[in-house]
Amino acid sequence: MLTELLKLSLMLTELDKLSLILTELLKLSLIDTELLKLSLMLTELLKLSLIVTELLKLSRMLTELLKLSLILTELIKLSLILTELLKLSLMLTELLNLSLLLTESLQLSLLFM
Repeated sequence: MLTELLKLSLMLTELDKLSLILTELLKLSLIDTELLKLSLMLTELLKLSLIVTELLKLSRMLTELLKLSLILTELIKLSLILTELLKLSLMLTELLNLSLLLTESLQLSLLFM
């Protein structure tokens, strides 16, 4: 009977050890679960980082477009100035034509005097 009790006591001790091992395994499993959650969070952060990188690229493109727009605005201003110069050139041509007519008139007038 005593031997049986000792055997049972040893079995209980072994069961306690196994229970402790199981508890440690459960703790490790919880840690593993938390690590997986952190890994998922990191993956999401990486996705967000990629999105931010793309946004930065788009921002740089927009900056370049704005620079081009400024250059275009300057070209339009120059075009307007050129248009005004062409108008002045046409006026000058008309004045030169009138001057020629006046010169011819004066020449004719001198001939008839």
